[in-house]
Amino acid sequence: MIDREALVLARIERAVALLQAHLFDEPPIELAKLAEAAALSPFHFHRLYRLVTGETCGQTQSRLRLAAGAKHLSAAASVTEAALQSGFSSSQAFAKAMKRQVALSPSQLRDDPELLDNIINRLSQPASGNQANPQGWLAVELVSLAPMHLITVRTEHLYPDLFDTYTRLFEAVGGPQHLEAIVGMPRDDSAQQAGVFDSALLLSEAVAGVPDDFFWQDSAAGLYLRTRHNGSFEGLEAAVDNLYLTLLGMDALWPADTPCIYHYLDDPEMVDEEQLRTDIYLPVIQTDSQ
Repeated sequence: MIDREALVLARIERAVALLQAHLFDEPPIELAKLAEAAALSPFHFHRLYRLVTGETCGQTQSRLRLAAGAKHLSAAASVTEAALQSGFSSSQAFAKAMKRQVALSPSQLRDDPELLDNIINRLSQPASGNQANPQGWLAVELVSLAPMHLITVRTEHLYPDLFDTYTRLFEAVGGPQHLEAIVGMPRDDSAQQAGVFDSALLLSEAVAGVPDDFFWQDSAAGLYLRTRHNGSFEGLEAAVDNLYLTLLGMDALWPADTPCIYHYLDDPEMVDEEQLRTDIYLPVIQTDSQ
């Protein structure tokens, strides 16, 4: 039996090695290149990275830059020298980042060698992963979906603009009379609230005259691992994390190279928050080995 979590960890380690090789690049190395190094779909890489390491790629880069700066301080470099050698634009930027990370200034660390060594060790290690580890597996089922022809608005954030975005969609299609489903598709790790997110509607017939930033797209056909989240949308992303972790424990399935689908079954203006239902679809392929 393949240890799926160990397999993902090995792939994430390849991405970390590439990130370290380009640690001081400006702009930072592209997420797509890190996903390619890990042989993981760019749609799922960032979430799997966060689940395994306990931090985002950006947080890893910041932490490792600070570790490099702390090592320079340990070698008797000035704060300014340590800042510039570790990729910071100034000693002020270095000090601000260090205080945010460890609540201490570079000067304080340089004056206490023992404390500095402890901080170097701390910054050299990632946060613990699997923070959303479920209490047992989720109730899931394997389903097959046909493609859906969706009218879509693409946004840069999942929250807090989700309600306004769907309101625009409803207005553009003339109300709910042709509505068949309300759909969301995160293009990356939307748990960070800064990812690209597609808000979409499935209609019984197409409409014309929509705004310029609206577009039509077909969702991917194929197999999906489905689970249902009951309750507030605020708990939705933790449920998605748990679905990924559940998938890692399954021998014959692997994430497919397409985005997840969220099917919002209830209108939050009509249904109490604790009664809201959302079906989460994680695209998968069947495989005997990786």
